[in-house]
Amino acid sequence: METKANYTIVGFFTVLVIAAAFGFVYWMAEYGRGGPMTELIVRIPGSANGLSVGSPVRFNGIQIGSVQTLSIDADDPQYSLAFTQVRTDAPIYPSTKAALEIQGLTGAAYIELSGGRKGEESILQHAIDNGKRAVIVADQSSVTNLLATADKILDRANDAVGELQGFIQDSRAPLTQTFKNAETFSDALAKNSDNIDAFLQSVGELSNTVKAVSGRVDSTLEAVESLVKAVDAQKIDHIVSNAERITANVADASGDLKGAIQKFDETATTFNDFGKQAQDTLDRVDTLVAQIDPAKLKGSVDDISQATKDARAAIASIRDVANTVSGRQKDIDQTIQDVSQLANKLNSASTRIDGILIKVDALLGTDNTQSMFAQARETLESFKKVADNLNSRIGPIADNLQKFSSGGLRDVQTLVNDMRGTVNNLNDTITNFDRNPQRLIFGGDTVKQYDGRTRR
Repeated sequence: METKANYTIVGFFTVLVIAAAFGFVYWMAEYGRGGPMTELIVRIPGSANGLSVGSPVRFNGIQIGSVQTLSIDADDPQYSLAFTQVRTDAPIYPSTKAALEIQGLTGAAYIELSGGRKGEESILQHAIDNGKRAVIVADQSSVTNLLATADKILDRANDAVGELQGFIQDSRAPLTQTFKNAETFSDALAKNSDNIDAFLQSVGELSNTVKAVSGRVDSTLEAVESLVKAVDAQKIDHIVSNAERITANVADASGDLKGAIQKFDETATTFNDFGKQAQDTLDRVDTLVAQIDPAKLKGSVDDISQATKDARAAIASIRDVANTVSGRQKDIDQTIQDVSQLANKLNSASTRIDGILIKVDALLGTDNTQSMFAQARETLESFKKVADNLNSRIGPIADNLQKFSSGGLRDVQTLVNDMRGTVNNLNDTITNFDRNPQRLIFGGDTVKQYDGRTRR
Protein backbone atom coordinates (compact mmCIF):
# COMPACT_ATOMS: atom_id res chain seq x y z
CA MET A 1 0.00 0.00 0.00
CA GLU A 2 1.57 3.35 -1.07
CA THR A 3 1.42 6.33 1.27
CA LYS A 4 0.31 9.71 -0.20
CA ALA A 5 1.94 12.88 1.21
CA ASN A 6 0.08 16.14 1.83
CA TYR A 7 2.16 18.68 -0.08
CA THR A 8 0.57 21.66 1.66
CA ILE A 9 1.59 20.43 5.09
CA VAL A 10 5.06 19.59 3.85
CA GLY A 11 5.48 23.02 2.28
CA PHE A 12 4.22 24.80 5.38
CA PHE A 13 6.56 22.79 7.56
CA THR A 14 9.47 23.63 5.28
CA VAL A 15 8.72 27.36 5.39
CA LEU A 16 8.37 27.18 9.18
CA VAL A 17 11.76 25.49 9.53
CA ILE A 18 13.40 28.13 7.31
CA ALA A 19 11.81 30.96 9.31
CA ALA A 20 12.96 29.37 12.56
CA ALA A 21 16.48 29.13 11.16
CA PHE A 22 16.47 32.81 10.23
CA GLY A 23 15.14 33.68 13.68
CA PHE A 24 17.85 31.64 15.34
CA VAL A 25 20.53 33.35 13.27
CA TYR A 26 19.13 36.77 14.15
CA TRP A 27 18.98 35.88 17.82
CA MET A 28 22.58 34.72 17.69
CA ALA A 29 23.61 37.92 15.92
CA GLU A 30 21.79 40.32 18.25
CA TYR A 31 21.14 38.79 21.65
CA GLY A 32 23.64 35.96 21.62
CA ARG A 33 26.53 38.47 21.80
CA GLY A 34 25.84 39.38 25.40
CA GLY A 35 23.28 42.18 25.37
CA PRO A 36 22.39 45.40 23.56
CA MET A 37 24.96 46.98 21.24
CA THR A 38 25.97 50.62 20.70
CA GLU A 39 27.82 52.26 17.83
CA LEU A 40 31.39 53.40 18.52
CA ILE A 41 33.45 55.32 15.96
CA VAL A 42 37.20 54.74 16.20
CA ARG A 43 39.39 57.37 14.50
CA ILE A 44 42.64 55.68 13.42
CA PRO A 45 45.60 57.95 12.52
CA GLY A 46 47.29 56.96 9.29
CA SER A 47 46.72 53.62 7.63
CA ALA A 48 44.16 51.01 8.75
CA ASN A 49 45.93 48.27 6.82
CA GLY A 50 44.76 44.77 7.77
CA LEU A 51 41.47 45.94 9.31
CA SER A 52 38.31 44.73 7.53
CA VAL A 53 34.58 44.49 8.05
CA GLY A 54 33.93 41.92 10.74
CA SER A 55 37.27 42.45 12.49
CA PRO A 56 36.86 42.08 16.25
CA VAL A 57 36.91 44.89 18.78
CA ARG A 58 38.48 43.72 22.04
CA PHE A 59 38.84 45.16 25.50
CA ASN A 60 41.87 43.70 27.32
CA GLY A 61 41.79 40.78 24.89
CA ILE A 62 38.04 40.05 25.37
CA GLN A 63 35.84 40.60 22.34
CA ILE A 64 33.11 43.19 22.96
CA GLY A 65 32.09 43.94 19.36
CA SER A 66 33.08 44.02 15.71
CA VAL A 67 33.82 46.42 12.85
CA GLN A 68 30.78 47.20 10.68
CA THR A 69 32.11 49.76 8.18
CA LEU A 70 35.41 51.39 7.20
CA SER A 71 35.80 54.82 5.60
CA ILE A 72 38.09 57.84 5.32
CA ASP A 73 37.49 60.85 7.53
CA ALA A 74 36.12 63.59 5.25
CA ASP A 75 37.21 66.34 7.66
CA ASP A 76 40.80 65.08 7.99
CA PRO A 77 42.06 62.61 5.36
CA GLN A 78 44.97 61.69 7.63
CA TYR A 79 42.52 59.66 9.74
CA SER A 80 40.57 56.50 8.93
CA LEU A 81 37.17 55.84 10.49
CA ALA A 82 36.10 52.43 11.78
CA PHE A 83 32.36 52.21 12.57
CA THR A 84 31.97 49.49 15.17
CA GLN A 85 29.20 47.92 17.26
CA VAL A 86 30.23 47.27 20.85
CA ARG A 87 28.43 46.20 23.99
CA THR A 88 26.64 49.05 25.73
CA ASP A 89 27.96 48.02 29.15
CA ALA A 90 31.61 48.05 27.98
CA PRO A 91 33.78 50.16 30.37
CA ILE A 92 34.95 52.70 27.77
CA TYR A 93 35.94 56.04 29.32
CA PRO A 94 37.61 59.20 27.91
CA SER A 95 40.93 57.94 29.32
CA THR A 96 40.59 54.55 27.61
CA LYS A 97 43.28 53.92 24.99
CA ALA A 98 42.57 52.39 21.58
CA ALA A 99 45.15 50.95 19.19
CA LEU A 100 45.27 48.91 15.99
CA GLU A 101 46.95 45.56 16.73
CA ILE A 102 47.93 42.48 14.72
CA GLN A 103 46.68 39.05 15.78
CA GLY A 104 49.35 36.35 16.06
CA LEU A 105 50.88 34.83 12.95
CA THR A 106 47.77 35.27 10.79
CA GLY A 107 48.31 39.00 10.38
CA ALA A 108 44.62 39.82 10.94
CA ALA A 109 44.15 43.28 12.43
CA TYR A 110 41.78 44.16 15.26
CA ILE A 111 41.03 47.12 17.52
CA GLU A 112 42.33 46.78 21.07
CA LEU A 113 40.87 48.88 23.91
CA SER A 114 42.54 49.08 27.32
CA GLY A 115 42.76 51.12 30.49
CA GLY A 116 40.58 53.91 31.72
CA ARG A 117 39.67 55.45 35.08
CA LYS A 118 36.53 54.02 36.59
CA GLY A 119 35.39 57.28 38.15
CA GLU A 120 34.84 58.90 34.73
CA GLU A 121 31.60 58.86 32.75
CA SER A 122 31.26 56.19 30.06
CA ILE A 123 31.43 57.74 26.59
CA LEU A 124 28.88 55.17 25.35
CA GLN A 125 26.29 56.13 27.98
CA HIS A 126 27.04 59.83 27.41
CA ALA A 127 26.45 59.41 23.66
CA ILE A 128 23.17 57.54 24.26
CA ASP A 129 21.92 60.24 26.65
CA ASN A 130 22.78 63.06 24.21
CA GLY A 131 21.68 61.20 21.08
CA LYS A 132 25.13 61.38 19.52
CA ARG A 133 27.69 58.90 18.30
CA ALA A 134 30.49 57.85 20.62
CA VAL A 135 33.94 58.66 19.20
CA ILE A 136 37.37 57.57 20.43
CA VAL A 137 40.76 58.40 18.89
CA ALA A 138 43.19 55.50 18.55
CA ASP A 139 46.92 55.76 19.10
CA GLN A 140 49.42 55.41 16.30
CA SER A 141 49.60 51.76 15.31
CA SER A 142 52.88 49.97 15.97
CA VAL A 143 52.47 48.29 12.58
CA THR A 144 52.10 51.68 10.90
CA ASN A 145 55.16 53.00 12.71
CA LEU A 146 57.09 49.92 11.67
CA LEU A 147 56.09 50.31 8.02
CA ALA A 148 56.81 54.05 8.12
CA THR A 149 60.27 53.55 9.55
CA ALA A 150 61.11 50.40 7.57
CA ASP A 151 62.64 52.40 4.70
CA LYS A 152 64.72 54.47 7.10
CA ILE A 153 65.87 51.35 8.90
CA LEU A 154 66.81 49.69 5.61
CA ASP A 155 68.69 52.81 4.49
CA ARG A 156 70.57 52.96 7.77
CA ALA A 157 71.31 49.25 7.56
CA ASN A 158 72.57 49.70 4.01
CA ASP A 159 74.79 52.60 5.09
CA ALA A 160 76.05 50.62 8.07
CA VAL A 161 76.86 47.63 5.86
CA GLY A 162 78.71 49.91 3.42
CA GLU A 163 80.69 51.50 6.23
CA LEU A 164 81.42 48.06 7.65
CA GLN A 165 82.68 46.86 4.28
CA GLY A 166 84.88 49.94 3.96
CA PHE A 167 86.20 49.42 7.47
CA ILE A 168 86.97 45.78 6.72
CA GLN A 169 88.80 46.74 3.54
CA ASP A 170 90.75 49.46 5.33
CA SER A 171 91.66 47.27 8.29
CA ARG A 172 92.40 44.09 6.35
CA ALA A 173 96.09 44.87 5.89
CA PRO A 174 96.66 46.04 9.52
CA LEU A 175 94.76 43.03 10.86
CA THR A 176 96.79 40.68 8.66
CA GLN A 177 99.99 42.30 9.89
CA THR A 178 98.73 42.05 13.47
CA PHE A 179 98.04 38.33 13.04
CA LYS A 180 101.49 37.87 11.54
CA ASN A 181 103.02 39.71 14.47
CA ALA A 182 101.02 37.56 16.87
CA GLU A 183 102.22 34.43 15.07
CA THR A 184 105.81 35.68 15.24
CA PHE A 185 105.38 36.45 18.91
CA SER A 186 103.89 33.01 19.61
CA ASP A 187 106.76 31.36 17.71
CA ALA A 188 109.23 33.38 19.74
CA LEU A 189 107.49 32.29 22.93
CA ALA A 190 107.56 28.65 21.81
CA LYS A 191 111.27 28.87 20.99
CA ASN A 192 112.07 30.55 24.29
CA SER A 193 109.84 28.40 26.47
CA ASP A 194 112.84 27.14 28.42
CA ASN A 195 113.99 30.69 29.05
CA ILE A 196 110.47 31.65 30.12
CA ASP A 197 110.43 28.76 32.61
CA ALA A 198 113.79 29.90 33.91
CA PHE A 199 112.49 33.46 34.10
CA LEU A 200 109.40 32.38 36.04
CA GLN A 201 111.59 30.34 38.36
CA SER A 202 113.79 33.40 38.84
CA VAL A 203 110.68 35.45 39.59
CA GLY A 204 109.69 32.87 42.20
CA GLU A 205 113.12 33.02 43.76
CA LEU A 206 112.96 36.80 43.61
CA SER A 207 109.62 36.74 45.41
CA ASN A 208 111.15 34.59 48.13
CA THR A 209 114.09 36.99 48.34
CA VAL A 210 111.71 39.94 48.53
CA LYS A 211 109.82 38.15 51.26
CA ALA A 212 113.05 37.66 53.22
CA VAL A 213 114.10 41.24 52.55
CA SER A 214 110.68 42.45 53.68
CA GLY A 215 111.32 40.82 57.04
CA ARG A 216 114.67 42.54 57.27
CA VAL A 217 113.16 45.83 56.17
CA ASP A 218 110.49 45.49 58.83
CA SER A 219 113.15 44.90 61.49
CA THR A 220 115.27 47.74 60.07
CA LEU A 221 112.31 50.09 60.06
CA GLU A 222 111.52 49.08 63.62
CA ALA A 223 115.14 49.79 64.59
CA VAL A 224 115.01 53.15 62.77
CA GLU A 225 111.75 53.95 64.48
CA SER A 226 113.25 53.04 67.85
CA LEU A 227 116.31 55.17 67.06
CA VAL A 228 114.16 58.10 65.98
CA LYS A 229 112.05 57.78 69.10
CA ALA A 230 115.21 57.54 71.26
CA VAL A 231 116.70 60.75 69.82
CA ASP A 232 115.66 63.81 71.75
CA ALA A 233 114.17 66.40 69.44
CA GLN A 234 115.32 69.21 71.72
CA LYS A 235 118.93 68.04 71.47
CA ILE A 236 118.72 67.96 67.67
CA ASP A 237 117.32 71.48 67.69
CA HIS A 238 120.13 72.54 70.05
CA ILE A 239 122.80 70.96 67.77
CA VAL A 240 121.33 72.63 64.69
CA SER A 241 121.21 75.94 66.54
CA ASN A 242 124.87 75.58 67.55
CA ALA A 243 125.84 74.75 63.95
CA GLU A 244 123.99 77.81 62.71
CA ARG A 245 125.71 79.92 65.39
CA ILE A 246 129.17 78.58 64.40
CA THR A 247 128.59 79.23 60.69
CA ALA A 248 127.37 82.74 61.53
CA ASN A 249 130.47 83.39 63.62
CA VAL A 250 132.74 82.06 60.85
CA ALA A 251 130.97 84.25 58.31
CA ASP A 252 131.30 87.28 60.59
CA ALA A 253 134.99 86.56 61.22
CA SER A 254 135.84 86.12 57.53
CA GLY A 255 136.78 89.82 57.23
CA ASP A 256 139.09 89.60 60.30
CA LEU A 257 140.79 86.51 58.82
CA LYS A 258 141.82 88.50 55.77
CA GLY A 259 143.42 91.13 58.01
CA ALA A 260 145.17 88.43 60.06
CA ILE A 261 146.56 86.84 56.90
CA GLN A 262 147.87 90.22 55.76
CA LYS A 263 149.54 90.67 59.14
CA PHE A 264 151.07 87.19 58.80
CA ASP A 265 152.52 88.29 55.45
CA GLU A 266 154.00 91.42 57.01
CA THR A 267 155.43 89.38 59.90
CA ALA A 268 156.98 86.89 57.48
CA THR A 269 158.61 89.79 55.57
CA THR A 270 159.96 91.18 58.83
CA PHE A 271 161.35 87.77 59.80
CA ASN A 272 162.96 87.49 56.37
CA ASP A 273 164.71 90.86 56.77
CA PHE A 274 165.72 89.87 60.27
CA GLY A 275 167.23 86.65 58.92
CA LYS A 276 169.32 88.55 56.39
CA GLN A 277 170.58 90.90 59.07
CA ALA A 278 171.33 87.95 61.35
CA GLN A 279 173.25 86.30 58.52
CA ASP A 280 175.41 89.43 58.10
CA THR A 281 175.97 89.55 61.83
CA LEU A 282 177.02 85.91 61.88
CA ASP A 283 179.46 86.55 59.05
CA ARG A 284 181.02 89.33 61.07
CA VAL A 285 181.15 87.06 64.10
CA ASP A 286 182.95 84.40 62.04
CA THR A 287 185.56 86.98 60.97
CA LEU A 288 186.02 88.06 64.57
CA VAL A 289 186.36 84.48 65.75
CA ALA A 290 189.05 83.81 63.14
CA GLN A 291 191.14 86.59 64.66
CA ILE A 292 190.80 85.21 68.20
CA ASP A 293 193.02 82.39 69.58
CA PRO A 294 191.39 79.10 68.83
CA ALA A 295 192.70 77.42 71.89
CA LYS A 296 191.17 79.95 74.23
CA LEU A 297 187.95 80.21 72.56
CA LYS A 298 187.50 76.57 71.60
CA GLY A 299 184.76 75.97 74.10
CA SER A 300 183.20 79.36 73.46
CA VAL A 301 183.36 78.87 69.70
CA ASP A 302 181.75 75.50 69.95
CA ASP A 303 178.96 77.01 71.99
CA ILE A 304 178.63 79.95 69.62
CA SER A 305 178.70 77.62 66.59
CA GLN A 306 175.96 75.48 68.09
CA ALA A 307 173.95 78.59 68.94
CA THR A 308 174.48 79.89 65.42
CA LYS A 309 173.27 76.64 63.92
CA ASP A 310 170.22 76.72 66.16
CA ALA A 311 169.57 80.34 65.23
CA ARG A 312 169.89 79.55 61.54
CA ALA A 313 167.56 76.60 61.88
CA ALA A 314 165.04 78.76 63.73
CA ILE A 315 165.31 81.51 61.11
CA ALA A 316 164.85 78.94 58.32
CA SER A 317 161.79 77.52 60.10
CA ILE A 318 160.33 80.99 60.54
CA ARG A 319 161.01 81.76 56.88
CA ASP A 320 159.35 78.49 55.79
CA VAL A 321 156.31 79.25 57.92
CA ALA A 322 156.03 82.74 56.45
CA ASN A 323 156.44 81.44 52.90
CA THR A 324 153.93 78.66 53.53
CA VAL A 325 151.38 81.10 54.92
CA SER A 326 151.96 83.48 52.03
CA GLY A 327 151.68 80.69 49.42
CA ARG A 328 148.54 79.11 50.98
CA GLN A 329 146.53 82.30 51.13
CA LYS A 330 144.17 81.02 48.39
CA ASP A 331 143.73 77.75 50.27
CA ILE A 332 142.85 79.67 53.41
CA ASP A 333 140.23 81.68 51.46
CA GLN A 334 138.90 78.43 49.97
CA THR A 335 138.74 76.89 53.45
CA ILE A 336 136.65 79.80 54.66
CA GLN A 337 134.31 79.36 51.67
CA ASP A 338 134.12 75.61 52.34
CA VAL A 339 133.17 76.30 55.94
CA SER A 340 130.37 78.61 54.73
CA GLN A 341 129.15 75.98 52.23
CA LEU A 342 129.33 73.33 54.95
CA ALA A 343 127.07 75.46 57.11
CA ASN A 344 124.57 75.83 54.24
CA LYS A 345 124.67 72.10 53.58
CA LEU A 346 124.05 71.44 57.26
CA ASN A 347 120.96 73.63 57.06
CA SER A 348 119.73 71.80 53.92
CA ALA A 349 120.52 68.43 55.51
CA SER A 350 118.47 69.32 58.58
CA THR A 351 115.51 70.13 56.30
CA ARG A 352 115.94 66.85 54.41
CA ILE A 353 116.18 64.92 57.66
CA ASP A 354 112.80 66.37 58.67
CA GLY A 355 111.30 65.29 55.30
CA ILE A 356 112.84 61.82 55.62
CA LEU A 357 111.43 61.42 59.12
CA ILE A 358 107.95 62.41 57.81
CA LYS A 359 108.22 59.88 54.97
CA VAL A 360 109.42 57.18 57.37
CA ASP A 361 106.39 57.85 59.57
CA ALA A 362 104.09 57.61 56.51
CA LEU A 363 105.81 54.38 55.39
CA LEU A 364 105.54 52.81 58.82
CA GLY A 365 101.80 53.59 58.77
CA THR A 366 99.37 53.73 61.64
CA ASP A 367 97.55 51.10 63.61
CA ASN A 368 94.55 51.16 61.22
CA THR A 369 96.50 50.67 57.96
CA GLN A 370 98.60 47.81 56.64
CA SER A 371 102.12 48.11 55.39
CA MET A 372 103.04 47.78 51.73
CA PHE A 373 104.66 44.40 52.23
CA ALA A 374 101.64 43.02 54.08
CA GLN A 375 99.40 44.08 51.18
CA ALA A 376 101.76 42.46 48.68
CA ARG A 377 101.75 39.29 50.76
CA GLU A 378 97.92 39.27 50.83
CA THR A 379 97.81 39.80 47.05
CA LEU A 380 100.07 36.79 46.46
CA GLU A 381 97.95 34.70 48.82
CA SER A 382 94.79 35.75 46.88
CA PHE A 383 96.40 34.64 43.58
CA LYS A 384 97.27 31.31 45.18
CA LYS A 385 93.70 30.85 46.46
CA VAL A 386 92.28 31.59 42.98
CA ALA A 387 94.61 29.01 41.43
CA ASP A 388 93.65 26.42 44.07
CA ASN A 389 89.92 27.08 43.46
CA LEU A 390 90.35 26.64 39.72
CA ASN A 391 92.27 23.39 40.20
CA SER A 392 89.60 22.07 42.58
CA ARG A 393 86.69 22.91 40.21
CA ILE A 394 88.20 21.73 36.93
CA GLY A 395 87.72 18.08 37.93
CA PRO A 396 83.93 18.28 38.69
CA ILE A 397 83.33 20.34 35.56
CA ALA A 398 85.10 17.75 33.40
CA ASP A 399 83.08 14.94 35.08
CA ASN A 400 79.79 16.77 34.41
CA LEU A 401 80.74 17.31 30.77
CA GLN A 402 81.58 13.62 30.43
CA LYS A 403 78.24 12.63 32.01
CA PHE A 404 76.34 14.94 29.68
CA SER A 405 78.23 13.65 26.62
CA SER A 406 77.41 10.04 27.57
CA GLY A 407 73.88 9.99 29.05
CA GLY A 408 72.55 13.48 28.35
CA LEU A 409 73.03 13.26 24.59
CA ARG A 410 71.09 9.99 24.48
CA ASP A 411 68.21 11.61 26.40
CA VAL A 412 68.21 14.57 24.02
CA GLN A 413 68.23 12.21 21.02
CA THR A 414 65.27 10.28 22.48
CA LEU A 415 63.37 13.54 23.07
CA VAL A 416 64.03 14.65 19.48
CA ASN A 417 62.79 11.30 18.14
CA ASP A 418 59.60 11.54 20.25
CA MET A 419 58.96 15.08 19.06
CA ARG A 420 59.53 13.99 15.45
CA GLY A 421 56.92 11.21 15.88
CA THR A 422 54.45 13.66 17.47
CA VAL A 423 54.90 16.12 14.60
CA ASN A 424 54.37 13.32 12.06
CA ASN A 425 51.15 12.24 13.80
CA LEU A 426 49.89 15.82 13.87
CA ASN A 427 50.77 16.22 10.18
CA ASP A 428 48.87 13.04 9.33
CA THR A 429 45.85 14.24 11.31
CA ILE A 430 45.78 17.59 9.50
CA THR A 431 46.20 15.86 6.13
CA ASN A 432 43.30 13.48 6.83
CA PHE A 433 41.10 16.34 7.97
CA ASP A 434 41.96 18.30 4.83
CA ARG A 435 41.08 15.34 2.64
CA ASN A 436 37.85 14.40 4.46
CA PRO A 437 36.53 17.18 6.76
CA GLN A 438 33.17 15.43 7.20
CA ARG A 439 34.77 13.10 9.74
CA LEU A 440 34.75 15.97 12.22
CA ILE A 441 30.91 15.95 12.16
CA PHE A 442 29.85 12.42 11.22
CA GLY A 443 32.92 10.40 12.12
CA GLY A 444 34.09 7.39 10.14
CA ASP A 445 35.59 7.37 6.70
CA THR A 446 32.55 8.36 4.59
CA VAL A 447 29.07 9.80 4.93
CA LYS A 448 26.61 7.22 6.18
CA GLN A 449 24.36 5.66 3.54
CA TYR A 450 20.74 4.83 4.29
CA ASP A 451 18.84 2.29 2.23
CA GLY A 452 15.38 3.21 1.05
CA ARG A 453 12.25 1.48 2.22
CA THR A 454 11.67 -1.89 0.67
CA ARG A 455 8.80 -1.68 -1.72
CA ARG A 456 6.36 -4.50 -2.14
